[in-house]
Amino acid sequence: MESAVLFLWEGWGILGRVIAFLAIVVFVLGIESVVLKLMADIHVWRRRWAGPTLEMLRRKPEESVAILVTITGPALLAGTMLARLKRSVQYDNYMIFVAVRTIDAQTLAAVRRKTRGDSKVQICPMETSDAATDARALNTLLAAVGRFEQENAVDFQSYLIQGPETILHPLTLKLVNWHCEFASIVQLPVLTGPRRTLPLNGGAGLDDLGEYHARETRLRASMVHSVPVRETGVALRRDAIRALRLRGDSFDEATEMPVFDAVRRLGERGYAATFAWQRDARRKVIAVEELAPRSYSAAVRAKAARLRVTAFSGWRPLGSPQGSVWTHFFNYRDRRAVVVAATWGCAALTALAAAALLGAGMLVPGFDTTPRVIDAPWVIALLAIDAALLAAALARRIVLTSRVRGLAATLMLPLDLASSALIGAHGVLLASRAPAGANTAAGTGSSSSALPEGSDLASGKAKITDILVASGAMGREEAKLAARYSRRTGRNLMLALQDLRLVDGPTIAKGLAAKLGLEFGHIDGPLDNYSSVFLSRREAERFSAFAQRAQDGGIDVYVGEDYPMREWRALRAALRRSGVHRPHFKVAPLGEIAYAIRFAGTAQEMAVEQAIAVSLMDGPIPEGSARDIRRLLRGPYRRLEDILVERGLIGSRRIRNLRRRIDGNGPDLENALSRDRRIPPFTLADTVREFNAWRPAIAPLTSAAPSARVDQSFKAEDVSASRLAA
Repeated sequence: MESAVLFLWEGWGILGRVIAFLAIVVFVLGIESVVLKLMADIHVWRRRWAGPTLEMLRRKPEESVAILVTITGPALLAGTMLARLKRSVQYDNYMIFVAVRTIDAQTLAAVRRKTRGDSKVQICPMETSDAATDARALNTLLAAVGRFEQENAVDFQSYLIQGPETILHPLTLKLVNWHCEFASIVQLPVLTGPRRTLPLNGGAGLDDLGEYHARETRLRASMVHSVPVRETGVALRRDAIRALRLRGDSFDEATEMPVFDAVRRLGERGYAATFAWQRDARRKVIAVEELAPRSYSAAVRAKAARLRVTAFSGWRPLGSPQGSVWTHFFNYRDRRAVVVAATWGCAALTALAAAALLGAGMLVPGFDTTPRVIDAPWVIALLAIDAALLAAALARRIVLTSRVRGLAATLMLPLDLASSALIGAHGVLLASRAPAGANTAAGTGSSSSALPEGSDLASGKAKITDILVASGAMGREEAKLAARYSRRTGRNLMLALQDLRLVDGPTIAKGLAAKLGLEFGHIDGPLDNYSSVFLSRREAERFSAFAQRAQDGGIDVYVGEDYPMREWRALRAALRRSGVHRPHFKVAPLGEIAYAIRFAGTAQEMAVEQAIAVSLMDGPIPEGSARDIRRLLRGPYRRLEDILVERGLIGSRRIRNLRRRIDGNGPDLENALSRDRRIPPFTLADTVREFNAWRPAIAPLTSAAPSARVDQSFKAEDVSASRLAA
């Protein structure tokens, strides 16, 4: 009996420590949420006059808009929704394209009955194979839209993706027409309305883009030009659709949420997204209202699919050198739902444990008084602050719900929040149990498949040699040799592999791409024009990075090395000075990057392109296509600094210091190396002469390319000094 009493006392002590820990976690989450809300409110208040007025929306000339509606399952209300859209929308220059499965006879009949004789509605019947996934249905519908454009000589400027059971505000297309001038992706507010059969599944459970997160989403769109879009209520501009088509199908069939994945890929390519939040004359939000899922299980599946592409998308480390502070913060906000669900789950288990201990204490003789669970005053103060934060959040929610949805929705808010908690918790559990390949489409790129398994991968500290050994590109003995060389000389592992010729340049670049989670690519296009080059030669030499415009309109920034965090920030600052605010980082072989930095836009490169064209005029050659020839020509190129390091003329630390001193006014890297007094002058002159004499095998011997120089007076002083010393 005494042991039972001691066990209960110890249990109450452990329960008090758990409550203190939960109080700290809730306090941190609450303060973080309050700070974000205040920043969002300040941001919205400062930009309160920046948006368009209703008169401006109505007066703006109407561009052609295509409304895409895909129906991949039974949706008997689709015809009614389309009829309501035609009656209420205040826009003239639009077309509605509806994709319906041929086997859904009732849905197809309902849509045809409601849209009979309407020239603004085009029904596109789909076979069962075309509607196997949402992505395939969207691709099929886009192909039908493309045929319609060719047959009728029409070019739609924006494409609005709408669900089969959604209602558009009358001014929705006016708002899309305005904001598509400023961003390639426009996400409208999406309000989830309850069904009569199951009213508790609407509202807070699925409203990621509703009134409660509206100001935070506007802050996110302004700071990082990215919005966590939904599968409905999103408009894509024509250039965004073209960029998606350049890389095959517009929407990836391997992902659960094809629209979200397409917008993510567009964001990586530099296309900006915005969140359009505005009210009409009656203070009603211009939004897209969709009906909630038909059942609790459908709502949980929808929530889990949303979490798989946001909170559980790869689980790579949150901090990456390529992103800004705001990017890292909103990356954390996407994963915050998991932390909140875990906290509420622990709180529920703690409450059950407290009830169990209380019941056991009533049944055990000798346990007359229940000990105090919390004795520390600071824990009581934290609990009081947590209660105040929760009350303030609830009050804010009530006010926003009453302003946006009305009194009836406000009265249902407690039940709505309860259903939201159940849907969120169940969705987190379902998303966490998803198979490993379920979120590959939302990951960080195909190159991540070469990463090794284990703790190094989880912590983001996998070495490039580990990646190459795991992929079979090199052996363990070669990796140990590169590690010893790196420790002895101070060169990083990637440059050690290059110096020792253990692996070729493209393989090293692929390993680096896997380490950084970036896309791998070759610089194998023509470089005979400077118009698409953004970084100056000095800045490109400092970072060994090359930036140029891609075919889809984005800006590719090729890097050949991994930088410290400070250098990544300096590179992004240099890109912003050049007008590149949304770079798409890729990894390319270092030789190709150095070649592009030196020869882009020169007469030498023009001569190379002419020679390649002449070689291909008579038909195929053993070297392959023009891109294959360029890779063969540019791959062997070496930087002057690498040649000096390999010959033992300069240390790696000295190279890094010289790189950091490069600015817009001082000498470039090659001139700084050529004037270094620590390098033997005659050997330096021979190395520079050899470097300047390098030409591609197909290139004629001209002096049009930039070259490094050796200060002759500097050299003469060194010679005289050496003679005096002798």
